[in-house]
Amino acid sequence: MEYLHRCLRKLQCNPQFRFHPKCAKLGITNICFADDLILFARGDTVSVQLIMQAVKGFSQATGLKANPLKCKVFFGGVKPDDQTDILNITGFTAGSFPFKYLGVPITSRKLHIALYQPLIDRIVHRIQNWTASFLSYAGRRQLIQSVLNAMTSYWMQIYPMPKKVIHHICAICRSFLWNSRDGINRKSPIAWESVCEPRKAGGLNLVDLHCWNKATIIKLLWNLQAKDDKLWVMWMHIYYLKGQPINSWRIPTNCSWIMKKMMSYREDMTNSTYWSNSLQAGRYITRCMYRELRGEKDPTPWYKFFYQNAAKPRARFIMWIALWDRLPTKSRLARFGIITNVEYMFCRMEDTQEHLMFDCGVTRNIWRLILQWIGVNRIPTGWQNEKQWLCEETSRKGWKRMLLKVVAAETVYAIWELRNAIIFKGHKVDDELPERIRTNIATRCNGVPKLKNHVSLEDLSIR
Repeated sequence: MEYLHRCLRKLQCNPQFRFHPKCAKLGITNICFADDLILFARGDTVSVQLIMQAVKGFSQATGLKANPLKCKVFFGGVKPDDQTDILNITGFTAGSFPFKYLGVPITSRKLHIALYQPLIDRIVHRIQNWTASFLSYAGRRQLIQSVLNAMTSYWMQIYPMPKKVIHHICAICRSFLWNSRDGINRKSPIAWESVCEPRKAGGLNLVDLHCWNKATIIKLLWNLQAKDDKLWVMWMHIYYLKGQPINSWRIPTNCSWIMKKMMSYREDMTNSTYWSNSLQAGRYITRCMYRELRGEKDPTPWYKFFYQNAAKPRARFIMWIALWDRLPTKSRLARFGIITNVEYMFCRMEDTQEHLMFDCGVTRNIWRLILQWIGVNRIPTGWQNEKQWLCEETSRKGWKRMLLKVVAAETVYAIWELRNAIIFKGHKVDDELPERIRTNIATRCNGVPKLKNHVSLEDLSIR
């Protein structure tokens, strides 16, 4: 491709060749990415003939030929007669906007919402495949963070995304997290805004797409300010900015919609501390700007509980819901009109989270046995009191505090699993449950160097 580029560069010295109106100042005749090639010229037959002669010379020298079935000619402001002549010269077919390139639509106008539908369809398709796998809450959360947000972020780095599209994607992710469905469901125990909060603020640290969209747009502004070696930046400075600074540049009425959207965030850019620091450092990190745009949040009393917690991911997730007091017990479901029977399955009392965890004699005995096993002589007095005690204890350092985190998460998960098995599968109370909880805790601790020497997997003893 380097040889083809040299052949096309020779056209710059040919007085008969006429550049594309928006490429003359930079002398652009072609852009190449991998094996894809885009050629630029004014829409006249002479310029097109010269380009095709250069391409033909390249083909004769290398044996590489263009496939007419995969090549398109895109016109703008060219007369119909000239279009016909150019198509006959090239042997290609006429293309139309928008067309897809590298997974995103390319168009000369503002993207309307329908053009974002391929992204939404891809997200829904992924969710439909995952739904059949019966994933846990923790598994769904990981897929949202690593896959769905990455797909959305790729588009955001190229195009500003409308709020309506972002809201729709968030609704799909929210429904997938809580209901494991590809449709949109408004019922969720914890608001999506809280789910996207940092762990310190009680969230799951999922990406807030609204703020991430703003951070990626500001990155484009940063490139305009600091990346003079990029071709698109040079093009923007020559044809738009024309030597003026970004902060004081007056937006023309005929400016492109992307440029107008970028410039609408100049106030956020100038008010940012990270902006000036990144210019001095010569490096822009989108996540750092994202954190600054999100701002500092008040920490929850129990946020340290999830640091260095070796419990199973699904156990930590159920514990997180419990700390929000949002476990879907019968009394909570009755408040939303989903069910009417709120009777507890053990002692015929109302099925509440408070009663399930510590007020019930069965679960209180489970807690007593597990706490005695780790050397804690404490009688549980209620969920809110125990939550406060747990926050105080796990905020300290030491292997015993790390062990207490694992114990609390695994025990809450085991009790919740037992409750669901009795209600939905008709199981009975298992006297061996405390023993299984101890085995799970010892297994998890066996993979943590700081706990491995203190919890024996063979005889389930604490040393």
